[in-house]
Amino acid sequence: MESPFLLELQEHLRGKPLTTEQLRDALGRLEHLVGQIALDLQIPYLGPSVGIGRQEDSHRLCVAEHHWTGSLRAWGVAVCSTSAGMLRADWHLAKVSRERLPRVAAALPRFFEEYAALAAAQAGERASSQRLQRIAELLGGIG
Repeated sequence: MESPFLLELQEHLRGKPLTTEQLRDALGRLEHLVGQIALDLQIPYLGPSVGIGRQEDSHRLCVAEHHWTGSLRAWGVAVCSTSAGMLRADWHLAKVSRERLPRVAAALPRFFEEYAALAAAQAGERASSQRLQRIAELLGGIG
């Protein structure tokens, strides 16, 4: 049986609206899950753009060992700025602005399709890689 928050995201991507609070909750849980997978795999990935307006490519979903505050470093997914040729984790998925929230949700199918393919190529036999593939299949073909 699949995680309820993933099923909610699947339905949302198929057109069933979620409240902002429900979407933020699902994205927070998704970020936690991807963090566990990313820690296991430790495969960086520069994902799809989630920028707004003329700065569409200025922010992307990114898997890396992010530096948050102080000395806190953690593997996971974040919305990162790509300015000056460097990646910087700016926001947790669930903490983006209301304007950016739909862009993050809409980018999930492509994010998981590409990240799962990268993981399969580098660590296909690992359970974490296979979990990414199942999530990609669940959210795939949507959006």
